Amino acid sequence: MLNRNNKISPTDIGDFSAADTIEETLAFQNIEHADFAKRIGVSEKHLSQVLHRKAFISPTVALSIEKVTGIPARMLLTLDVQYRLAHTDKPTRSSKPDDQKYLKQYDWATA
Repeated sequence: MLNRNNKISPTDIGDFSAADTIEETLAFQNIEHADFAKRIGVSEKHLSQVLHRKAFISPTVALSIEKVTGIPARMLLTLDVQYRLAHTDKPTRSSKPDDQKYLKQYDWATA
């Protein structure tokens, strides 16, 4: 029986993006980048940028990938958001020292 006190907490969240899943799928299925780009309606250049994490997929492209490969669009978008959050510098007060209200938390906020 499931013990509700046990929680799964993955430690690699943010380590992988949709690019990793797409690249693995293309390699495993021996799919050429040019063919895949045509099937999902993007240029080869854009696909290359996605695979090198210089660009991220849009919801429309994610839905196209889901249609073509069966990989859920929601999963791909979630991977990208988690990756981006993990690799984005957090804002600090020192970036706007003259603004007293910058990053001042509201009383009701608990984050």
